[in-house]
Amino acid sequence: MSVVESPAISFLQVLLTKAVALGCSDVHLFTVGGKLQSQGRLGNSIVPLDVPLEVPDGQSVLRRIKVLAGLDVAESRLPQDGAFHWHAASFLCDVRVATLPTVQGETAVLRLLPIQTQEENSLQSLGMSPDQIVGVRTLLERSTGLVAVAGSTGSGKTTTLYALMLELVRQGKRVVSIEDPVEQVLSGCHQVQVREKVGISFESGLRACLRHDPDVIMVGEVRDGKTAQVAVRAALTGHLVLTTTHANDFIGTAIRLADLGIPRNTIGEVLKAVVMQKLYTSRTFRDSPPLDGMAIVKRTGVFSLNTVTPEQAEWISSDLNWVSVRTAVLAAGEPARLSLKAQ
Repeated sequence: MSVVESPAISFLQVLLTKAVALGCSDVHLFTVGGKLQSQGRLGNSIVPLDVPLEVPDGQSVLRRIKVLAGLDVAESRLPQDGAFHWHAASFLCDVRVATLPTVQGETAVLRLLPIQTQEENSLQSLGMSPDQIVGVRTLLERSTGLVAVAGSTGSGKTTTLYALMLELVRQGKRVVSIEDPVEQVLSGCHQVQVREKVGISFESGLRACLRHDPDVIMVGEVRDGKTAQVAVRAALTGHLVLTTTHANDFIGTAIRLADLGIPRNTIGEVLKAVVMQKLYTSRTFRDSPPLDGMAIVKRTGVFSLNTVTPEQAEWISSDLNWVSVRTAVLAAGEPARLSLKAQ
C-alpha cells in the first residue's frame, strides 16, 4: 500500500459504508474542476454523498477501485467493467464497477448489490402478501410456459427472480440460468455468466442450457429476437422459463415480445403470468455519525400477480390493436397496471 493510496482507501471505505446505510443502489464518482465528486442513487433521485474526510486526489480513488475490481489501472481511454466483494461491520455486498472515459475525465459508477442469505431470498422477505405467496407457489408448479417479472430499472426484478429460483429448488426442480451479470451465487442453481468476448451470449448460453436437462430456465434478460425465439420455444416444449421485462403490466410484456418478432398467437399460448412490482420507500432520520441528519431509506417490494386467463390469452392472440386489448382488460375488471401502495 502506498502513502498516496492510503487516503483513497479510507475515503472509499467511508463512502461505501454511507451509501449502503442510506440504501443507495449506485455510487457515482466523477471530477468537476479537478475535484472528486461523489453522488448516490436513491430510487429516482440523485443525492450528494458527503464524506467527512479530506477528499483525496480523484485519480488515486479510481486507481484503488480498479485494483479492487481487477481492472487495468493504466487504461483510462476505454470503458472497463469489473467487480469486487466489499464488507464492513454488518454490511456485505458485491460491487459492480463500470468506468467511462468522458471529455471531463474518467468517471466510475459502482452498483451496490447486497449479498443476502438463502433465508433472506424468500418470497416472504420480498414483501409479498400471504395470498400472493400462495399464488406464486401455485404458478411455479407449472412444467411449461413463460413467466415474466415486470418493473422499472432498479425495482428489484432480479431479487424477485432469485427468490423464485430458490423456491423452485426447494420443490426439487433442476434450475439453470443465463445471466449478465450473475448478481448472487445461489445454492442448488446452475448459473451461467454471459461472456460475449468468448462467445457466450444470451442466445448461445440459452441454447447450451437447454442441453443440460433443465426443468426451469431463467433468462436474465431477453435482449433480441433470436434470444426471444429460443426462450419461447423452450417454454413451449416442456420447460418453465422465467425472465424479466421493463414493461408496466402483462399487456406491456406481450407488446415487448411482439416487438421482438414473436407472433401474437404464440404469445397468447406461451405467456402464463406476469409478476408486476415496484418499490415502496420509507424514510427515517438518523442523528448520529456518519449519517447525521440523513434519511435512511427502506425499500419494500409492492407486488401484483397477473395469471393470464384464457380470455386474456385470446385478446393477446387476436387482431385487436394493443389499445383495444388494454381497454377490454379494464372493462373486464382486470388490473392492467400496478398501483403503488403497500400491502
